[in-house]
Amino acid sequence: MGGCSVLVTVEAGGEDRARAIVEALEPDNATAPPGMKVTCTAASTKVSCVVSISCREARDMLRLRNTVDDLLVNLRAALESIERASGRRQQRL
Repeated sequence: MGGCSVLVTVEAGGEDRARAIVEALEPDNATAPPGMKVTCTAASTKVSCVVSISCREARDMLRLRNTVDDLLVNLRAALESIERASGRRQQRL
């Protein structure tokens, strides 16, 4: 088997939000499981994350899926946190 990867791209709702999300995800991405690489980038208003692993065994696909699941949970939490913080700022103005 060769390498396996998953690309996840989400709309962040603004360039500042996209950069904030990438920064929020960085600590988790830096501690990805051995043999796995997670890279997130902000491009305009979108966040793109690539999760890659060398697929030598069937269980590597399971590890990839579990890591993508974790990434999606963290992406959602970051998006929701930014939405709430943004809403609070607008209410104060």
